[in-house]
Amino acid sequence: MGSGEPKLLVLGVGNVLLQDEGAGVHTVRELAKHTYPPEIELVDGGTAGLDLLYLVEEASRLIIIDAVNGEAEPGTIFKFNPEDIEERFLPVKGNSLHDFGIMEMLHLGKSLGVLPQTMVYGIQPGAVEWGMELTPKVAAALPRLTRLVEEEIESWLNRNAPARLGC
Repeated sequence: MGSGEPKLLVLGVGNVLLQDEGAGVHTVRELAKHTYPPEIELVDGGTAGLDLLYLVEEASRLIIIDAVNGEAEPGTIFKFNPEDIEERFLPVKGNSLHDFGIMEMLHLGKSLGVLPQTMVYGIQPGAVEWGMELTPKVAAALPRLTRLVEEEIESWLNRNAPARLGC
């Protein structure tokens, strides 16, 4: 963390060309309609994967928003720590030697000791097929997902208020 100032990185990931796989990006775009103080960084991470590690290592706190397969009803929202991923949740994306995604970035960040305190908000996709529109159940759940992340941001801001005010 470069400056030593607390920084919250909100990272929406996914592929907006594959319907619900892009729910994390759609959520960050909704959040970006609000004004946040400079210590909050909203990033549309798309499908960048390992390329996002340089942003993550500069953060003191990380929130990731992504489509996850929790084998639940489409539109179901999950909140979990990265340690829970291997046990309860499956990545939506396919895995190959050429497909390094957010899961691999989390593992590498943890291995290198640069992964900050992290919370993941996931949403169960209904369809991951070509198309830019979210399915109805995921689209209906997006405002709730956005509110939950906004509450997490507000909570972080309240905990770090003395640092921001110079007290």
